[in-house]
Amino acid sequence: MKIAAVAIFAMMFGQASAAAAQIQVVTAGQEYDAAHPRPVAKASVEDFHSTMDRVFGAGRWRQTSGYRTKAQEDALRRRGAGTVAPGHTSLHSLGAPDAPHAYDAVVDRMTLEGAAAKLKQAGGRFSRVLAERAHGHEGAHLHVELTRTALQNGAGASDN
Repeated sequence: MKIAAVAIFAMMFGQASAAAAQIQVVTAGQEYDAAHPRPVAKASVEDFHSTMDRVFGAGRWRQTSGYRTKAQEDALRRRGAGTVAPGHTSLHSLGAPDAPHAYDAVVDRMTLEGAAAKLKQAGGRFSRVLAERAHGHEGAHLHVELTRTALQNGAGASDN
């Protein structure tokens, strides 16, 4: 209350400083959370496979893509696949061969839209699920992005 009165007084007499004019009210909990961020667990290959098995049933889906190197991404682009634009990094190319940031999969006996909706509704540790049309030599598939902590090299990452 005292700070607000001082700020009002300063503004009335033309002595407002940038700090006095931009007062932000936060709770102690918000302040603590900002100073002590909780680690966010990364999703893993096991999370992806176990969630897909739980949602669709073991043997009713198959993984068509996971990690790929930038050279593999460039080769797909040359063959007409709907990859990210040149100069950008695909989420498939982030992470490692045993822990990619994105997977592609197909589900037996379901439309892509139905499978995407079912996977989103089931929850799981995915940040995004897209039904992608066929492009290049790749058939239609689900594109699934795993939940991840803030990427160190997030600039340039894109949708595929």
